[in-house]
Amino acid sequence: MKLLVKWTLLIHRYLGFLLSLLFVIWFLSGFVMMYVGFPTMKHHQRLQKLPVIDLSQCRLSPPEALQKAGIADTLRTFRLGMLLNRPVYRFITLKNEHRVVFADNGEVYAGADTAQAARIATAFVKGTSRPQAVETLTEIDQWMAAHRSQGYLPNVHRLEMDDKAGTYVYVSVASGEVVQMLDASQRFWAWLGPIPHWIYPTVLIRNRPVWNQVVVWSSGIGTLMCVAGIVMGFVRYKRRRADSWAFSPYKKKWFRWHHYTGFVFGIFVFTWVLSGLFSMNPIDFGPSIDKRLEEMQYWSGGPLNPALVKLRPEKAAQLLQPELAVKEVHLIQLFGKPYYLAYQDDHHTRLLAADQEESKPLEALSPDLFIAPIQTLNPGYKIIESNVLTDYDDYYYSKKRERRLPVLRIKLDTPEKTWYYIDLKTGQIVLKHERGSRLERWLYHGLHSLDFRFLLYKRPLWDIVVGTLMLGGTLVSLTGLVLTWKWLRRKFRRKSKPKRYKRPVRLGI
Repeated sequence: MKLLVKWTLLIHRYLGFLLSLLFVIWFLSGFVMMYVGFPTMKHHQRLQKLPVIDLSQCRLSPPEALQKAGIADTLRTFRLGMLLNRPVYRFITLKNEHRVVFADNGEVYAGADTAQAARIATAFVKGTSRPQAVETLTEIDQWMAAHRSQGYLPNVHRLEMDDKAGTYVYVSVASGEVVQMLDASQRFWAWLGPIPHWIYPTVLIRNRPVWNQVVVWSSGIGTLMCVAGIVMGFVRYKRRRADSWAFSPYKKKWFRWHHYTGFVFGIFVFTWVLSGLFSMNPIDFGPSIDKRLEEMQYWSGGPLNPALVKLRPEKAAQLLQPELAVKEVHLIQLFGKPYYLAYQDDHHTRLLAADQEESKPLEALSPDLFIAPIQTLNPGYKIIESNVLTDYDDYYYSKKRERRLPVLRIKLDTPEKTWYYIDLKTGQIVLKHERGSRLERWLYHGLHSLDFRFLLYKRPLWDIVVGTLMLGGTLVSLTGLVLTWKWLRRKFRRKSKPKRYKRPVRLGI
């Protein structure tokens, strides 16, 4: 037992020396992360800046545009929008090829040069500022970490605008779209919050496998350090007098305060770093990626096929015009049937059947449409619950209430206890959970962000609870950092102090 205690102490001590500064950085940046995320321009933010689409000059049907683009690969996305004052089709294939075709004359877009990028950026900010400097990038910079999830290539023009906010606008060379925009204030807070918190310097975000290993090993070693510290906190617990709350045997104040703060907040520090480890998916909780790909293929009814489209875009625009101010149109496929999905913003959309020349815009699809397909995807298993949610539950939710509602939630009695969430406005499966992934949700988001439904939407209660725990974790880490500094200073002094040798005694003969 003594040997076990000794090794536990050594593990906590030396791992603490190694990670104490990182833990302080994690907690201090965590305070910022309570209110500030990484500055990524989301879909709804981009839509707010776009002009209303004008398809009156559209002369090409979707099949004709695809032929002009010369694409042989399977399509991943098909969008219709504007490039300055001209309507364009934008295609992305499964091999990540990007093509743009002008819808008015069938010309294939050659890409944005710096002069055109300047005009695009100026139009995007409604003429409130103009570019004063431009740089063409061929690989991602610090602010393009989300380029893969957002679906744009790293070849962009970065334009520095002449406004007081210090705005950067990023224009994709391939598509002529603004794909990122942020100002000096966002960059400042990102350096205090998400960048140190996620260990997100440019050199690592350009090499995802290395970044993944850095985070996994840091949080894994940190978890081991916390376990050893919690054990030692109980081992060293000693009440000297029954009428006193003092229980630490340490006489030196920094050791004593590290013991006290660790004893009170150590379990939170442990669950926080453990949940940070789970954010990297070190264990496959499911659902299976291969199964999801099969389901997506079935759900769409095969590869996206523009040849099925009969309704011309200019006619679709006329049908949609009374319903909403359309900013962008996506072509999607649902059970083999093509639809135009028109966006005014993320919460105002319309679906329009595109396989017929006349169609009526739909705000949402009927829930009954999805019962049979879900049953087909899970043959032999019963649907035990089917509800339309008009508010968030524990798994489909958003801190800022940005996710669309209503959604159809379907629960099945499969061995994995599968749940599906279907966005009735788009007809897409937006979330799938099994028993393992629901557990992961609590192990990661629940422990890391305390986003429990009974707490998350009750502000400022959530701020007080999380802020208090974060302060406690910061104190634990700071006292550990002070002990690390004192230990390093002692070691340095010992090594730098000159050795004294005794004068040899001469013996007479």
